[in-house]
Amino acid sequence: MSNKRESIDDRLSRLTPSQRAMIQERLRKAAAGRKAPPKEPMGAASPQPEEAELIGRGLCRLPNGLEVAFQSKTETDYFYDEIFRRRCYLRHGLSLPDGACVFDVGANIGMFTLFAHAESANARSFSFEPAPPLFRILEGNVRRHSPRAQVFNFGISDKERSARFTFYPNSSGMSSFHADRDEEKEVLSSIVHSQAEEGAAGMNEVLDHSRHWLDSRLSSETFECRLRPLSDVIRECRVERIDFLKIDVQKSEMSVLRGIADDDWTKIRQIAAEVHDIDGGMGEFTGLLESKGFKVSSQSERVLEGSVLFNVFAKR
Repeated sequence: MSNKRESIDDRLSRLTPSQRAMIQERLRKAAAGRKAPPKEPMGAASPQPEEAELIGRGLCRLPNGLEVAFQSKTETDYFYDEIFRRRCYLRHGLSLPDGACVFDVGANIGMFTLFAHAESANARSFSFEPAPPLFRILEGNVRRHSPRAQVFNFGISDKERSARFTFYPNSSGMSSFHADRDEEKEVLSSIVHSQAEEGAAGMNEVLDHSRHWLDSRLSSETFECRLRPLSDVIRECRVERIDFLKIDVQKSEMSVLRGIADDDWTKIRQIAAEVHDIDGGMGEFTGLLESKGFKVSSQSERVLEGSVLFNVFAKR
């Protein structure tokens, strides 16, 4: 692909910290002469350009006025659309009541955590992200916007251990302890084709160069990351109830459920999870929830139709 077709994320990733700081400062000065930006929600203060250099690839302002650090601008726009605008986790009767205790397992940069605190007054949250680059962004976003959130730099599984984690910097939502490039390519292809059919800008160009684009999106690096059972956290943090458990862990969802002790299941009121229907995974996942007393519903997202991904919603 020629340089003319490079994404903004790719170009920014090659800038030096001083160059990106200079761009941030110029944008700030330009914005000062235009209409004042929306008031920051949740009492947040705008971070300075030099703070942005500590985490992620910069800062972006979401449509709701919230300013966040990001790993990929394209992904962040997608997360916002799904979580804030489409409210993808609050379906089939699920809700976030005031004062909710929320567990965000597979938090990425913290978009669902921020949504939970915007939706639920005085929410208390626990967010888990094993990938060091994403955890730094998560920590920064939470520090600015959700001071009642607690963040943990480890993953959730069935037992205490460490494991190799494959991190995709350009497609961080695909990062996994069970990486499979062919499966990841299939999911990304489903998204691109769906968005092209809906007339999304630039998608036809992506299709014309899909092989190169998929390879670039799935360049990877690996980390040795810690894993812990959910019940260990429940015990150590003295959690009496979990009003909302969100799980998005890229093929590790059954391991998360297996790490919940029998005595802790009654503490969990609602679950929203992304499930990979590989080798009967969907039936195993929903069957376990039903055996624990949950009413379970499921659906496939419009951009993921034809893939192995499903969203599962469970409520007592």
